[in-house]
Amino acid sequence: MITTGQWADDLEPIAIKNFQVGFKEVPQERDMLFNVKKSDKLTETYLELGDIGHMNEFTGSLDYEDVSQGHKMTITAKEYAKGMKIQKKFARTDQLDIVEGLPKLLGLSGRRRMANDVVFGYNNAFNTSITTIDGLQLCSSAHVSNANQGGANQSNRITQAFNAVSLEAARISMSKFNTNKDNLFECEGDMILYPQDLAEAVFEINKSSGKVDTANNNRNFQMGKYKTLMSKRLTDSNNWFLIDSELLKQFAVWNEIDPMEFKQANDFDGMVAKYLAYTFYGFGFTDWRFLIGAEVS
Repeated sequence: MITTGQWADDLEPIAIKNFQVGFKEVPQERDMLFNVKKSDKLTETYLELGDIGHMNEFTGSLDYEDVSQGHKMTITAKEYAKGMKIQKKFARTDQLDIVEGLPKLLGLSGRRRMANDVVFGYNNAFNTSITTIDGLQLCSSAHVSNANQGGANQSNRITQAFNAVSLEAARISMSKFNTNKDNLFECEGDMILYPQDLAEAVFEINKSSGKVDTANNNRNFQMGKYKTLMSKRLTDSNNWFLIDSELLKQFAVWNEIDPMEFKQANDFDGMVAKYLAYTFYGFGFTDWRFLIGAEVS
């Protein structure tokens, strides 16, 4: 005998399958733009490593140097969840297979949540919705060093529209980033992050053998120099970013406590099936020296 309490169990494999159809997989941009780490802590603490001076000539006595803590920041994980309840009578009399497709919407919702968070820092790089280790916006014209370090203010914000000239100027600026004690930081931009509106311009500059939009026969200095990543979720059509992809994996942190999961339960009193999509993670940027951002008016 099939009882009224078993109907949701009968739908469960279909529900899980359709949820997976909606979620598909973790957005690939996450693993490209973050160092994903497994975490069991609600809050992770990060300390800026103080710099030291240049190595001195050894003349018989060893030169010891102290290292002091720089800035401090924390990244707090958040839970994200979305539920759905399906009435037994609706599931029992559904003639259009709507019930089977409803869990797909939970998967789509979960994927959108994660995909939007992956580029949240870039969509808000020029405001304080998200801040980096010095308490300022991710891309600021006046990043400061901790008082213990005493380095000069620095900028990783520009305003030039994307073209070959501004790209090269950004690359040179990044290569001159300093540590918190004004030593050269060794940063080299090798990846362009951009919205789909700039796709043609990025392709031409990075792939053309000759200079773009000129009759001169000069070779294109930028040809093949950069990795490129286009995101349809970047909300500004003009803003673009130059990234050091190696340093990004050091400073862009994604702490995953629980990956996206799908659960199902029966409510006998209400004669409904309950579905839940759930994930638990935190993300942030423990330094800004992997990035230069163009806020284009």
